[in-house]
Amino acid sequence: MHERDHYWASGGIPPHREKDHTDKAPTEAGVAEIKTSAEESISHGKECVVQALIADIKTTGALLPSTPSAAHTTDSDTASEAPCKAEESKWQQSLKSSIAGAGAGCVSSVVTCPLDLVKTRLQYQGVLEAKYSGNSGGMSGYRPYGGTVNTLRRIVGEEGVLGLYRGLAPMLMGYLPTWGIYFTAYEALKREVPRQFPTVSNTGVHVVSAMGAGATTSVLTNPIWVLKSRFMTQSKFTEYRYSSMWDAVTVIRRTEGLGGFYKGLGSSLLGVTHVAVQFPLYEALKAWMGVDSSHVESSRILAASAASKMVASSVTYPHEVIRTRLQNQTRAPFKYAGICHAVVLIYREEGVRAFYRGLATNLIRTVPASMMTLLTYELLIRVL
Repeated sequence: MHERDHYWASGGIPPHREKDHTDKAPTEAGVAEIKTSAEESISHGKECVVQALIADIKTTGALLPSTPSAAHTTDSDTASEAPCKAEESKWQQSLKSSIAGAGAGCVSSVVTCPLDLVKTRLQYQGVLEAKYSGNSGGMSGYRPYGGTVNTLRRIVGEEGVLGLYRGLAPMLMGYLPTWGIYFTAYEALKREVPRQFPTVSNTGVHVVSAMGAGATTSVLTNPIWVLKSRFMTQSKFTEYRYSSMWDAVTVIRRTEGLGGFYKGLGSSLLGVTHVAVQFPLYEALKAWMGVDSSHVESSRILAASAASKMVASSVTYPHEVIRTRLQNQTRAPFKYAGICHAVVLIYREEGVRAFYRGLATNLIRTVPASMMTLLTYELLIRVL
């Protein structure tokens, strides 16, 4: 039997033998030959399919779906479920950021509350010194604090250990929403800024995101920080003495109006420039230390982070002194009419050093507080 008389791989009969096939049945030898030919054809076909798949993988980098119907079903399901999954992912990510940020702020506030108390009192004591000094130089029983250690000792001696945690309640009330709002806004801006402004560098994205998150947080939480500042500075020498959080809210609302809860907001908004100093300096220090993305050394990262934080805190620290003094003005006529007037008057009465009262305490508090906050945040994010 001639080779061209074999059955085709498709199962058909060669046209030139179609008539003969109807007239006579194939012999036993012919059947064996047909079977062998068919197997060779199928084997050859499989080899071609495999080669085609290999070529496709090299070209596209991925396997094709096994069947057209399966491919169609998968694509359709993916297309319909993608928006829902993306929306759910964003919502979950925001919720995790809020919870982790709030928890991190809470831990940080409890640990650093005594130092925050010392810093705030040192910032405000210039007002009390001017008020009680008088023309004769007498202090009417008021004694100014002499530094971080001296202030801690005096507070413990005069008010007990619990005195170190005066203002902790509003701090916790403040940090819970503050870091929750901050990290949520930061993550949202970090995703959105590159979409709206593709040409912005990675450092620029971080700076803009951090400043936007800081401004948002300041506006929403300023009333709580007014309460914190007043609880930390109140004493028998101040015009305000509140017995509880509710008493403070009631008195401020009645005597100062809603505007009383937003005193010092302008200074707080100026404080968001802190990150505009910290992030570029952080990147410059990393480059100077030889830190790159391919070889990360944690010690150098921590050193760059701490150094940039300390410099940024020092450069922008005066806004904190101004904010504390504006927040604690309760009775008209106010000593300071605004930020600019406060700058001029503080410089005239107390000199440049007044703008940096409590700076050493702030540096002792800020750097470990920031590191603890970020560490707790990262740990909580992983757990959640």
